[in-house]
Amino acid sequence: MDIGLNNIFESLAVADPGETSLSGIASGVKRHSDYWFDDGSIVVIAQDTGYKIHKSVLARHSEVFRDLFSLPQTSADDHLDGCPVVRITDASGDFSNLLRALYDTTRDFSLFQLHKRQPFAVVAGLYELAHKYQIDNLAEQMLRRLRSIFTDNLNTWDALEHVRVERGYTIVRSASLEVASRTDAIRAVNLARRSGIASMLPVAIYLTTFHRTGVLLTGIPRPDGTIDTLSHEDLVRCLDARAIFAHWTHTKFAWLTTARVDSGCKSPAVCGAALTVLSRENARGSLRPKTPYFALDIFGDAMKSLARKHGACKTCNMAMLTRAEEERRVMWRSLPQDLRLDITDWGRS
Repeated sequence: MDIGLNNIFESLAVADPGETSLSGIASGVKRHSDYWFDDGSIVVIAQDTGYKIHKSVLARHSEVFRDLFSLPQTSADDHLDGCPVVRITDASGDFSNLLRALYDTTRDFSLFQLHKRQPFAVVAGLYELAHKYQIDNLAEQMLRRLRSIFTDNLNTWDALEHVRVERGYTIVRSASLEVASRTDAIRAVNLARRSGIASMLPVAIYLTTFHRTGVLLTGIPRPDGTIDTLSHEDLVRCLDARAIFAHWTHTKFAWLTTARVDSGCKSPAVCGAALTVLSRENARGSLRPKTPYFALDIFGDAMKSLARKHGACKTCNMAMLTRAEEERRVMWRSLPQDLRLDITDWGRS
């Protein structure tokens, strides 16, 4: 059952203390190996996992749990291993990580060390539960990690590690967070909505554009079977974004390949011929990537490669890079408007 303050407890049978698998109405529920304490005062069940933990620990950190525990106790028949029982709708993996954050900071402080990178699934789950249960300090810590990638600052975005992987997907890494577009993009959009921080949406929406239409329509499954899906409004926005970023990619290549020989060029004939070849290849579409990822790429390595291949000199190459960087900054500034998002102070952080 959900964590509302009415109808909190469900009737569950008392299990044999020597068993790790719970019986009766709780059949199929396993005791968590780390968070089943002999002196625990409440049993929380998330999915197929039971936790015998301490009311005092939960209440100390969470006003929601504190209010919940102030309700009248249920009858003795509604207890498990001598404790009242609460069923929650949260994923067991997320709730286990929440308990790790509340119980184990002296043994494992990595969740609170921003230089210790965490996967998006862990950070997102902790943020969602901290937000839900009003554990403000934990929510703020996770939000700092999230905003290290879901940023409104182009320089911050450029400083991140971007790794292209199979099927055109990408992995983005900051010092404190790793996000994989293949598994995390839709959940990131929904988390940005839940947080109320609109400035996180553009990068999250950008990462959804690596997916085919069918995936955006049906959602992305998590390991526990939960499927992350987009609202109708954000689905339309993400589908439109694919066309927007494809256009941006084409525009950026057009800016690069219509460049003129720089006034400081010492081999104008060679560079003129190289730029003509680049322009022809772009017109045929042979330069354009198959994914929209390049729309916000720094593009330096790609241009150096093209310059070496076609013989453009360093001066002309730098002129093209400067031109591309100017266009990228225009694109970045227009992101909220192009995605139909109302975001004030975008790009000023």
